[in-house]
Amino acid sequence: MSLWDKQLNFEHTVIATALEELQLLLNGNPEGRVEINGDQMYVNFMEFDAKSMDEQQAEKHESYIDIHYLIDGEETIGWSSDREDFQAAKAYDSEQDYALYNPSPDEILLQLKPGMFAVFFPNDIHRPSMGRPSSRIKKAVVKVHVGLLHP
Repeated sequence: MSLWDKQLNFEHTVIATALEELQLLLNGNPEGRVEINGDQMYVNFMEFDAKSMDEQQAEKHESYIDIHYLIDGEETIGWSSDREDFQAAKAYDSEQDYALYNPSPDEILLQLKPGMFAVFFPNDIHRPSMGRPSSRIKKAVVKVHVGLLHP
């Protein structure tokens, strides 16, 4: 049993399904948005230059769970929990499903290498896309609608 298979044993069945579908898609080197189950579950494939910690704001979602899977490069993602005293720098946009935040002083930095993933649930404030200056990041973000976990 591979490390990947072992990890899936501990994930919610919807998260495991999303990761299994992602693995199937990775074999075809896809680009852009690829739907798995319409707006309920889809993947955004992207490649971009890493941002510095000074230029990246944090975000949070209410309608979707994010699964960030690093394909190539190295990525730093900041994480902090939502607190009542933490005010949005940009108010929640329900059509785009995000609010923006300035970095939290208690932010925890996660270092992702290719093949690693991080799951961010609604109200997890996360600051993705950071890395060494002028380094490239290639990643997939699986968007899982929260209604799939609580039908």
